[in-house]
Amino acid sequence: MTWELDISNIAGIRNGAATLHPGTNAVQASNWQGKTSLVTALRTVLGGEISSTTLTDGESEGSVHLQTPDDEYQVTLNQSAGTVSRSGTPYLTDEQDQICAELFAFLDEDNAIRTAVRDGADLTPHLIRPLEQENISEQIQSLQEERRRVESDLQDAERAAEKLTSKTEEITSLESKLEELQEELAEIDGDESESGDQEALEDDLADARRQRERAQQRVSRLEAKIESLESQIEDKETALDAIDVPAAPDLKAQLKDKQQTVRELSGEIETLETLYNTNERVLEEGHLDLVVDVDRQIDTDQLSCWVCGHETTRDDIQAQIDALSDAIAERREERSTLKTEVSDLKERQNEIRQQRREKQSLEQDLSSLRSTLSESQDELEEARSDLEEVMDRVDELESKVEETDDRRSTLEQEIARTEATLEQRCTVKSELEDEAAQRDDLQAQIDELSQEIQSLRARREHVIATAREAFDDALEDVVEKFDPSFESARLEKHVDPDTGETSDLELIIARDGREITVDAMSEGEVELVGFIAALAGYEAFSVADRVPCMLLDDVGGLASEHLQTLVDYLSDRTEYVVTTAYPEAGDFGGTVLSPDDWEVVSDQTGAVA
Repeated sequence: MTWELDISNIAGIRNGAATLHPGTNAVQASNWQGKTSLVTALRTVLGGEISSTTLTDGESEGSVHLQTPDDEYQVTLNQSAGTVSRSGTPYLTDEQDQICAELFAFLDEDNAIRTAVRDGADLTPHLIRPLEQENISEQIQSLQEERRRVESDLQDAERAAEKLTSKTEEITSLESKLEELQEELAEIDGDESESGDQEALEDDLADARRQRERAQQRVSRLEAKIESLESQIEDKETALDAIDVPAAPDLKAQLKDKQQTVRELSGEIETLETLYNTNERVLEEGHLDLVVDVDRQIDTDQLSCWVCGHETTRDDIQAQIDALSDAIAERREERSTLKTEVSDLKERQNEIRQQRREKQSLEQDLSSLRSTLSESQDELEEARSDLEEVMDRVDELESKVEETDDRRSTLEQEIARTEATLEQRCTVKSELEDEAAQRDDLQAQIDELSQEIQSLRARREHVIATAREAFDDALEDVVEKFDPSFESARLEKHVDPDTGETSDLELIIARDGREITVDAMSEGEVELVGFIAALAGYEAFSVADRVPCMLLDDVGGLASEHLQTLVDYLSDRTEYVVTTAYPEAGDFGGTVLSPDDWEVVSDQTGAVA
């Protein structure tokens, strides 16, 4: 359950760490070793007030890190333009908690309660300062508005209870009238007219109307179908008229002739290419000596043609080979032209075939559509005839039913109006009953709100009364434990005659049966009274539930044994007590926090608290 504290550039501590244990934690050291600075660091991370001296002089940033068994807290101080600001997450985040701790748990030299006692000032503003955060006036105003609303609801509920009797009588009358109307209608529905049973007529009429609806739907469906068929026939006739299949009786013969010519040219090209490649290889690759005898002369080579045997020259043979190449090229070009013509003829042939198939398909579709149209027209004529018969039957049955409808129409309308009125009156009655039933709850709410308002109004006086009682209890302990020169002290309450509230609390101290001022007391006694006053607020605002720590500093006015007694007394009220003391103050029976490992300002400058 220890607290681990790490400090950087806070007051006089440049770098330091401390471990706090439950119970008493005494920072015992000589002057300028960082005792007060440790208390300052704790106040900073717990959420206490900061000032320009909280940050180490000359530094722009400082921090305190607190690790508890349950969580960790980090506060960073920054200085800008001469102003020190705080960021991070302190232990206390609620403003009222911070104020209570600053007033009643952080008991250093500048504590407002201790200062007010030393100065003989009014303690009231300090003891009730945390109440300012509770916005008691706004809470009272809000509760009063809520009470006025509930009172208005209660008045409505009372009026609802008064209306219930007349509403019940009205409902009884409506129920009797409705019963009479329904009986009369039942008699009418039970009679048989000259035209036959009314219920059977209505059944026949309903059936005839269903037949008429089906016949109308059939006629509409057939009319739409015929319209669609006529539109389709028109579209296909237009498409058929647009198709013009050309006559091409010799197209197949032309294609066959050209394909034959392409094959013949391909054979010639293959023969010429073979001849050309063979002779070209003999001439270019130096194989002449293999086929003929060559007479190499200065201007040209003389040889015999290896095909015909006539005398010739190498240049003449080369010319013949070039002529072969030209012949090959000519035939290739002719073959390419023919292939293009063959492709065009095939494409034209396919187009003609496609047009013929499309024309044939359109003709078949038209034949089928015309046949379907004829059948549909016959069916429509039949459907219209059926519809006419059904409509005649509906008119006949409606005429028969109408004869008795007028007789009961008025009754049915009157019954419907009566039922609607009765339902509305029953709904109103139910709402009135629900509203009237809320009277007790509403009255209870009003009483509860009144109690809350009264409690809030008494909150200030309750705090003052609790503080006075806690002051008296603590004083008894102090007188018993410390044996001061005065025998009693109290917080005397002065009441404002206009408001009836406490205007101020006067500190009354008695010695030897007469009142004295703080000036007549020793420094140690003044400090004891200051602690008692702070404990009064500590109890009044249940500070032990807000922060489990009390800080003591600069209690030099107390003798060592008295300081130990005070620390022991306070340790029973909180989980952690941290106090500063000189080494000669002796053993406090708890944890001693040594500053030996801290880096403090006095290490360089020679002075720190």
